[in-house]
Amino acid sequence: MKKYFKYVLAVALSVFFVSCYEVNEEIEINSDGSGTYVTKMDMGQLIDMMQTFAGDEELKKDGLDKVYDTTILFKSLLDSAKDVTAEQKELMKDGKMKMQMNIKEKIFKMDMNFPFKDQNSLQLLMSGKGGSGTGISSAFKNMFGKKDEPADQPGAPKAPDMGDFAAIYDVTIKNGLIQKKVNAAKYKEFMDRPEMAQMKQLNSSGMEILYTTTIKLPRAAKKTDNPMIKLSEDKKTVTMKYNLLELLENPDKFAYSIQY
Repeated sequence: MKKYFKYVLAVALSVFFVSCYEVNEEIEINSDGSGTYVTKMDMGQLIDMMQTFAGDEELKKDGLDKVYDTTILFKSLLDSAKDVTAEQKELMKDGKMKMQMNIKEKIFKMDMNFPFKDQNSLQLLMSGKGGSGTGISSAFKNMFGKKDEPADQPGAPKAPDMGDFAAIYDVTIKNGLIQKKVNAAKYKEFMDRPEMAQMKQLNSSGMEILYTTTIKLPRAAKKTDNPMIKLSEDKKTVTMKYNLLELLENPDKFAYSIQY
């Protein structure tokens, strides 16, 4: 089982941005500021790539021809995880991930669920401090990697993950306000990374990462400032859909403020 997880997670992390797939970010806020932060990733198209590079026989040797449906509690990963801060551990300790994989049916899904206790915790999650960001990647590598496996070389290119994208925004969460503004310095630092030139080529070639944010508010929204935002009939559900790779060219397009 460990060999299976290590292989699958390595593929998912290293090929994260080389295939178009869908991400759904679902946030539910209760009247007391608590709630749930859920990220659902459908990476079924990675299976074709895995079959191309590894071949069906190799996948069968590793047991990947079997059907997997399992739930991982992040609490079991965090005690031994390196490079995960105390803040990240606190955010992630009650979280869980459901993984489904079926090669034959082209199914590869990861659903991550993190309850949050207050507005500050949600602000950290939306800022890329937890969820599908670097904290989880570190936890996965620590749990499923070999003890004698060499660490990443200093200065080596690192493929960006969702946490890196989220981190270019300054997020403000208050009672009655959800706001995301581009942090120009963080955006410049992000785009100056050597691997980002390749990322921009993916966007120009028509690649897509379809990203949907859905926020369920404790009361009706009063005002939003982004025309891409759609409100439900009762104005308690906010939805925004876009191609995440477009953020590389115009991050301000996806900034927003929601008053409720």
